[in-house]
Amino acid sequence: MCKLDEILSKENYFEKSFLIDAHLISQNQSFSLRFLIDSDSVVYTIIHSNLVDKVCEKLGIQSISLAKEKLIRDYDEKISKKIITHKILLNLIIESHKKLTVSMLIADIDHHEVILSKL
Repeated sequence: MCKLDEILSKENYFEKSFLIDAHLISQNQSFSLRFLIDSDSVVYTIIHSNLVDKVCEKLGIQSISLAKEKLIRDYDEKISKKIITHKILLNLIIESHKKLTVSMLIADIDHHEVILSKL
């Protein structure tokens, strides 16, 4: 298990939701964002659709079509009416810990730039 996995799996780490600064990395370029970490409500890592064009342009990447559309649950556990059709793949750095090839679904999410799942 890499150090990032150890941090994200510590028992007390997810006592509540909180924000953390992190960096998306591709082709020696970096894009800094604030991530919401919330272990109870998120199965996927999700990036806000409003940011994707800016991230893709800065990092020289393109979004990828999903083989099958996905539906996600909102915070109230109801199935969202938002259909997710694309993702991006990036490397992620939190503090000095790196996670390679993180899949980020693209969706309109409320109040946050990125919601990070347990990796």
